[in-house]
Amino acid sequence: MDIRKWKNMTDEQLIEAAKQNPDFFGGLYDRYFEQIYLFIFKRVQDEAVAGDVCQKAFMKAMANIGKYEDRGRPFTAWLYRIASNECNLYFRSKKKMMTVEIEDKHVKTVMLEIKIGDENDQSDQDKLMKVLSNLQPEYAEIVELRFFMQYSFKEIAEFYEISEASAKMRLYRILDRVKKTWEANS
Repeated sequence: MDIRKWKNMTDEQLIEAAKQNPDFFGGLYDRYFEQIYLFIFKRVQDEAVAGDVCQKAFMKAMANIGKYEDRGRPFTAWLYRIASNECNLYFRSKKKMMTVEIEDKHVKTVMLEIKIGDENDQSDQDKLMKVLSNLQPEYAEIVELRFFMQYSFKEIAEFYEISEASAKMRLYRILDRVKKTWEANS
């Protein structure tokens, strides 16, 4: 298959073509590999593992492209969900905890957002990290996407295939839980 043909095709055209002929999935792979790989790498923190998990995610996407339905969200939202699920499978299979590279400024942002502690006090930052590490994985994921990976509410909405309003509501409910847990442990 000539790659030049893929460059001129929209995602919708490539998806429809890939449903008929798996060779066209290569165009989607070429278009989105780097951003999906980086998303996975940020979670697993290991190049080899990220490559393996990314390969599994794209294999799963290719195998299920026939089931893909355009629901008005970008195709990448579907790919991110598959990649996220593959990361979660990896961590469960290895009985490992997901690690997130967190910069101090992101922790401070969370503290300012929910108005807890002194964002310049290292012990308060550590306390917040302990509270966040005890969140259920599905709750921690949305906090991670928003504050540590710097996703916009629009991107979070696309990731979860929900409205922006629902994404905001989910996040602020989780932050409310974090604040209550913080206050209960103070």
